[in-house]
Amino acid sequence: MTAAGIWLHVAVPVLVTALAARAVWAAASVEMCARWLLRAPRPTPPAKDVPWLVVLLPMLREQAVAPATVAAFTALPYPPGRAAVVVITTERETSARARQRGQLPALAGLAPLEPDRLLGLFPAHRCKTVAQAVNAAAPGDRLTVLTGLFDAQPTTAQTIASLAAAPPEPGGLPLVHLHQPDTGGRKAGQLNHALGRLDQVLGPLGWSESTDAQATFITVYDADACPDARTLHAFVDAARAHRQRTGRPPALIQQQRLPLAGRRPFPHGPLGVVLAGEWIYQLRRSLGIELARVRLHHRLAASRLPEPVRMWARPMVYAVGCGMAVHLPAVRALGGFPEPMEDIGTGHRLSLLGAPLTASRAIVLDEPYTHPGGLANLHALAFTASARPDRHAAAVAHLPAHLPAASRLVLVAREWADEAAWLLGAPLTAAAAASSWWAGPGWAALAAAGVLLHCPLQTARLLALAPALYNTFTPPPGITSPPSPPARRRAVLIAASPLQPFVRLVGPWRHLIRLTARRQRAFGKTER
Repeated sequence: MTAAGIWLHVAVPVLVTALAARAVWAAASVEMCARWLLRAPRPTPPAKDVPWLVVLLPMLREQAVAPATVAAFTALPYPPGRAAVVVITTERETSARARQRGQLPALAGLAPLEPDRLLGLFPAHRCKTVAQAVNAAAPGDRLTVLTGLFDAQPTTAQTIASLAAAPPEPGGLPLVHLHQPDTGGRKAGQLNHALGRLDQVLGPLGWSESTDAQATFITVYDADACPDARTLHAFVDAARAHRQRTGRPPALIQQQRLPLAGRRPFPHGPLGVVLAGEWIYQLRRSLGIELARVRLHHRLAASRLPEPVRMWARPMVYAVGCGMAVHLPAVRALGGFPEPMEDIGTGHRLSLLGAPLTASRAIVLDEPYTHPGGLANLHALAFTASARPDRHAAAVAHLPAHLPAASRLVLVAREWADEAAWLLGAPLTAAAAASSWWAGPGWAALAAAGVLLHCPLQTARLLALAPALYNTFTPPPGITSPPSPPARRRAVLIAASPLQPFVRLVGPWRHLIRLTARRQRAFGKTER
């Protein structure tokens, strides 16, 4: 058989069948997980024997959202004296400012100064305003204006220090400010800095690690997170239900993150369509992959299926570092949160150990990406953190596991297959769909049905689900409704949805090309 024959009569049928199966699976996963969240009962306020909860909020250049985020988390209801909110700032921000100040003369000389050139010097939401102020100034005053705005920008540490110094709200959770030295690393480093200081955080409340570690969960959020008012009670319900079923606490409770906090609009034009399409894609991933995998893992662990069956069905869980609650003994056993992405690494390592995982039925909102650079950086970083599951397996090889070696090997192989599909799946599937007619009318029909279900129909369904899911959320003050594209933009999003999988290729492929050319820079903060 010729190469063309192999493609048309072997590869195309396999790829088209995989596309259709994937479309059905994705649609079913999204629908089931959305309904599970929509039908969630209200959590029961705990009365006694509640776990200790530590809410960790690592922040870097988050001056704008810090006050609202701190207010939202410290206002969460929970029995007094059993929880605290910890904001971890880092000296890396101050060190970077000292270096960046030397860049200001060159930036002031740019005419016009584009907002993108200011990313990293100012919080992302301020870059446009600062660029407009500099561009409006006389040539001789541009550096003075830019320097004044730069110097007037308080650091996140200064912002949090002022919040921590203010008298606490009556009945609110205590706020603790920790400042990490400039030791490098990313979010995981800030979290581990706090893990080493739990006595400072909870000690004043009567906590002791020697006696209370088994009843302590460490919860992790992004700085722009908007928690449901029921968040902490929902964690207690999830932990209690899991313990009643299994006799032991879960190693991880995942509160599902949904990108429905519409603080900033999408740009106009084609770029706005791309970013709004990614917002829909993120919503689909949150429901149909992240939450679906946690729920499937949980069901398989509780089932009586033989291990050879569970081995092939068990997923590698992607934990999400905005709503992730980890049992303190579990994170201690892992040696802390792993770099470069504390959430994916934690989920992978706990999955490979066969640790008990479960999900919360309260949601947490964060912001969609409204800047393409941050989006590409996110995809590259997520790909990098996921691409070496063998390293995660090696990191926990010395720990007692509840999975046999063959099951761990299957998880590693499945993750490698997922990464290969991420890099090659969209172009190969597109090529197969485009040439399916020459493989036979039946394959062409199956390809058309798969594309239609996987992209336009799923996008239309998610646009309808977004406001319904938002309406289950009890927001803190100041949070606006989710993104709501006008009818014309919705039609464009639905029509353009088959192109969206290719957007997710930009970050990983750019990263790999730079690695090949030995030009890869270290990952920085993922700007929204």
